[in-house]
Amino acid sequence: MRKLIVVLISCMFLMGVHAQKADMRVSELVNSSNWFVLEKEYPLLKDSIQYEFVGLMAEAMIAQHFNREKESIELFRTLINSHQQEIGSNAALNLAIMAIGNYEHCGMYALAAEKAFGVIEQIRSSGAPFDYTNLNEIYERNKALSKYDATIVLRHNRENVIIPFTMENTDTSLFDNHKPVSNRYYIPVTIHGTTYQFMFDTGSTTTYLSKRFADLVGVEYVGYGSQYGNLAYVDSLQLGDITFKNVITMVHDGIPTDSVCTIDAVLGMDILRQLDELQIDNKKNRIIIPAKQSRMPEYGRNLVCANKFFFVEAKDVKGALTVFLDSGAETGFTYNYFVKHQNELSQLRGVKEITTGGVNGFHSTMAIQVPSIKFVVCGHELGMENVYVPYMKGAGHNGNDVILGVDFFRQYDKVTLNFKEMFMAVE
Repeated sequence: MRKLIVVLISCMFLMGVHAQKADMRVSELVNSSNWFVLEKEYPLLKDSIQYEFVGLMAEAMIAQHFNREKESIELFRTLINSHQQEIGSNAALNLAIMAIGNYEHCGMYALAAEKAFGVIEQIRSSGAPFDYTNLNEIYERNKALSKYDATIVLRHNRENVIIPFTMENTDTSLFDNHKPVSNRYYIPVTIHGTTYQFMFDTGSTTTYLSKRFADLVGVEYVGYGSQYGNLAYVDSLQLGDITFKNVITMVHDGIPTDSVCTIDAVLGMDILRQLDELQIDNKKNRIIIPAKQSRMPEYGRNLVCANKFFFVEAKDVKGALTVFLDSGAETGFTYNYFVKHQNELSQLRGVKEITTGGVNGFHSTMAIQVPSIKFVVCGHELGMENVYVPYMKGAGHNGNDVILGVDFFRQYDKVTLNFKEMFMAVE
């Protein structure tokens, strides 16, 4: 993706004095992956843009990151078919791969496999050096999935759907030797007439099942596996009065390395993002899927989806922060946060070894104790005391600054997540 963006900004420099300020500003925002500012500024800039492909790229990236994948597919196709000379072959290839990913996310598996195979053959015929590993995985996965229909959501009435949650998993009677993760949201999900508790996890891109649980409920294995587990098909899941049909899930049968792998069932964002909106009512311990969507707050859209992960807009005195939403974890800070605040944090004393990580595994790193950290999120100032920030990069480093976990969600009476208009609100 970075290669694509660099090509876009390079095109603008090559155009030199003919490039308008609007074109340069849009290119700058795309190049910096500043999706929140791009979404807010583009409507004001679009009529002043001189080069059509710049506007199309902005619209494609806004659609891509604000949960409008079908719209972004059409924009990618236009850029590839009509503007490849301007954006370059490398950028066109990256756009094609993104479009294939969107076909898969939308359940168009056969088409995703066909497109992936076509790109592979086209690159091979050109003789260009290329690592096919990722494309081959996409092709094989979607070829295996092509016999299944896309997931559909059936809402049986237009009333509010009320789903109770608990903060402790009480399904231990299923597997006596299993110790579930405590202090997480657990909600009832029905499969084949029997109701089980699933962890509600905004940090999991995929709905996960343990192998023993998958075998208990009788999933159908797809015939494709990866380092994360094996894909499986479930004909339906019921969440209150809402039914999800044709669900693809990941079955994990390896060594537990994260909360999504140490419990038996996790409801991930692949399912949750298909709901227009959900509200976490912490006062009454329930999740509400409203019949009527909430009004967007004054600050506008503040959620983006990047690589199937969801991030909320936040900022502090240093500027924008990359904040990952993960109700399946505790709130924490990363090495990336330390880099942005190194001048003031380096003066502090008090260090200890901490453990961080996720599905890919855990690792230990050294962290510095910070008396107080403040930043603004969802229109509120959030203050945290005596937190630890890693000052060593470590094996699990990623681009996040902050992980907002279950303790963040629980401090508010109500948390609203709207996936249609892409905003989060707290009260």
